[in-house]
Amino acid sequence: MEDMAVMASQAVANGLGAELKTGVTAVPPDQAEQIAREKYGLIGKAEWLWGEKDSNYRLTLDDGTQYLFKVLNPAEPPAMTSMHSQALLHVEAADPGIPIQRIIRTLDGEADFRMTDDDGGTRGVRMVTFVPGVAQKSQPQSALQRRRVGVLLGRLQKALEGFSHEAASHRITWDMKHAAGIRDLFGAFGDAAQRARLERGMDDFERLILPRMADLPAQVIHNDFNMENILVSAEDPDIICGIIDFGDMVYAPLLFDVAVGAAYQMGDAEEPVEAMCDFLRGYRTEKTLSDEEISLLYPAIVTRMLMRLAIPEWRSTLFPEHRTLYTRNSPTVWAQFARLDAISRDEAMARLAAACRR
Repeated sequence: MEDMAVMASQAVANGLGAELKTGVTAVPPDQAEQIAREKYGLIGKAEWLWGEKDSNYRLTLDDGTQYLFKVLNPAEPPAMTSMHSQALLHVEAADPGIPIQRIIRTLDGEADFRMTDDDGGTRGVRMVTFVPGVAQKSQPQSALQRRRVGVLLGRLQKALEGFSHEAASHRITWDMKHAAGIRDLFGAFGDAAQRARLERGMDDFERLILPRMADLPAQVIHNDFNMENILVSAEDPDIICGIIDFGDMVYAPLLFDVAVGAAYQMGDAEEPVEAMCDFLRGYRTEKTLSDEEISLLYPAIVTRMLMRLAIPEWRSTLFPEHRTLYTRNSPTVWAQFARLDAISRDEAMARLAAACRR
């Protein structure tokens, strides 16, 4: 088997992973507290939170009010930081009922700003409200919950319809437009059956989606509508409390946004297609896919699944100390593949198509 480091280098050479090659560079909590005081006039206690790319803190004031304070990855360009901030402001104005984090402006009225770290480099900083709730993944799932998640994705897409930004077409690893670049990583999987499944999924992407991708309706999308970025009420998990993490936003086909959401809503459901259909039935109350988009939905879902396996495996070679965190969801994805593959492809596609149509 080819060495994983060599394959990772090939992937980077293909333009993959530029923003994921830099690990989380933590800022000491006392420094985070100092920035909050000086730039926002907020005095509180900073508690570090895990983040794949950024240094995140829960800032709690004396009166109990909480904010999310983010010191962004050093590799993130200022234009990307601006895009994420402006998108949050745009969605808030377009549909105030969507439960997203709200931008907290600095004392100077900025939506975000640049700080200079101890090495002399600059990093983006953003403060937002702390959305209540717990991750959907941690709570029981239901058909009603999945349907409501689909409704929210449709609303979010509509709210973002008029949004544009100079950084919207930047290249990121999790953009499905560039999924073909991760084929180089499949050799890392020692199980021949697993490699074959990944190869089949990529073959479908290249054969079915790539030739038609340029003609698919596109706009700025959330691109990471997963169960850890969707917050629900701990008391009533069918109530959706928040949508977080706009860090993977990109200009891409709307279909990919739907495929990402559907792929994650499989969760641990014994009937994965029906779980995705619940989500799609909610989505269709707000937005509809064209017949062409519907025909490509199944292979797009599979593409996201194989990305969820290959990209964390690659990152874990760059930062082996975080391997457990990066690959924590891989067993779940392989189990989803097993349940999905137990259903005929034609049946699955027909059921997904029916759920998409009003």
